[in-house]
Amino acid sequence: MNTTDSADCKHEHTDVPQPPGKRRSGRRLLRWGEHCLAAGVLIGLAVFVSPIPKWIYSAFDCPDELRPAKYIICLGGGYARVIEGVRLLEEGYAEKMVVSNLGAAAEKMRDVAIEWGAPADRIMIDRESSRTADHPDAVARNAGIDPANDECIIVTSYTHLRRAQAVFAKAGYRHIIMREVRWDRQARLEQDAKFGLGRRLTLAPQMLYACAAWVEYWVMGYI
Repeated sequence: MNTTDSADCKHEHTDVPQPPGKRRSGRRLLRWGEHCLAAGVLIGLAVFVSPIPKWIYSAFDCPDELRPAKYIICLGGGYARVIEGVRLLEEGYAEKMVVSNLGAAAEKMRDVAIEWGAPADRIMIDRESSRTADHPDAVARNAGIDPANDECIIVTSYTHLRRAQAVFAKAGYRHIIMREVRWDRQARLEQDAKFGLGRRLTLAPQMLYACAAWVEYWVMGYI
């Protein structure tokens, strides 16, 4: 083979064009990466710079004026809620206290309430609620509540207030008073006074969960 033939052969190997499909796939991957990067930047700006997170966080709040009721309903999710229920019972805001959870967890809530001074004969138990959507019907069934007429104070945590309110209202409860644990509320208000980057980072997982749960409940027809 002469020199010219060798050069031509080398040229043929190095300049062979790529199949059209491969070129298109590469461009698609590049565009996909660019879109992901742009979306990440926008999400970062929305979370860390814009006022959107504070608007969403504020939307969870649904304060009601505290007034006497027939029942205090403590939803499962933390013993602070039980302690708040006991305090309200001691302060004369209701005749009965209902603890709502699943199985042994409900029994434990009752034990905590008694340890904190609630009379055992004033505590009622719902052992059938494993999620927020279960509480309204199970509480009414196990505590003998009349949703249309009985006034109820519902004790839960801040990011759960709005969804719990919507679920109980959907189930026919017409007289509900939403209550956040008082010391949690005081601490939260102090921290929220400056809604800075650290606060945004701390609250981001809670807000994402609460928003996702709200969408799920709306799709399922629970609210």
